[in-house]
Amino acid sequence: MIRLLKNRNFIFLLAIGLGFFLGKGAVWTRQTVLPALAVIMTVSTLGIPTSLFKNPRVILRPITWGIVMSFIVQGGLLIGFGRWLVSDQMLWTGIVLVASVPPAVAVIPFTGLLEGDTNFSLIATVGGYLSGLVLTPLICLAILGATLIHPTKILLILTELVIAPIVLSRILAWKGIDARILPYKGLITNWGFFVVIYTIIGLNRNVFFSDPAFVLPVIILCFVGTFVLGALIEFLCHFLKVEKSLRVSINLLGTQKNAGTAAGIGLVLFGKTAALPAAVFTIFMIFYFIFLGLRQQWQNKAS
Repeated sequence: MIRLLKNRNFIFLLAIGLGFFLGKGAVWTRQTVLPALAVIMTVSTLGIPTSLFKNPRVILRPITWGIVMSFIVQGGLLIGFGRWLVSDQMLWTGIVLVASVPPAVAVIPFTGLLEGDTNFSLIATVGGYLSGLVLTPLICLAILGATLIHPTKILLILTELVIAPIVLSRILAWKGIDARILPYKGLITNWGFFVVIYTIIGLNRNVFFSDPAFVLPVIILCFVGTFVLGALIEFLCHFLKVEKSLRVSINLLGTQKNAGTAAGIGLVLFGKTAALPAAVFTIFMIFYFIFLGLRQQWQNKAS
């Protein structure tokens, strides 16, 4: 049982199940979403050596890939396809939020588990987060307009969820406290995501059960934005003979969005319906990663 409580897939699936069937408690955990995301970001960046970013030539390539895959490729697909699929304004707002946020923090540990290029994913993800401080408000403003979106409010939330945790992680590392936290990094991250996933799904559980047709366009979009896009990225990388470890990183950067941040912004600024696309996207990202992990095991056994 203890092993299960440490297993990422079990924790995520438990959050989804409890959110659907015992989601009434989400009204009490709603206020913990942003703090949980801040904690996740802090512990996720603890192991990043500051020296990794001192050579501009080394970091430019992965940062460029991170921006292109997350904001242009996946973000462009979600916005383009979503505009055609979704008519409800709040759902559309939620989709734009998902499209405009950086890659998921989970890209870094997921890359390691799938035997990808961890340093590449690490630099690309952090670069994506720093770029997101500018790109996320600009994308939202350009698509949703100044009457609906408040760039300063989004920037404030991003500062709380990105800049403050990164600064705090550097302070903890400087003080030597990070060594005490790092052994529990995975546990803290996974259960932090549990709170976020459970809350967002729990707040929207009635929509899933009472009006599935309302959610269906979002489900289709999220499937395309993970499984279909991932297959296309892998095909192109294979065709262009990209090395396997780099192929893993590029695939994750193009399919794993920080839906938690999108959900947090949507929940705080627009309400639970705007957070719904992030909840659905989170579910598909989890299942997509589980699929990649199982495929990796099959390939290792076959070889």
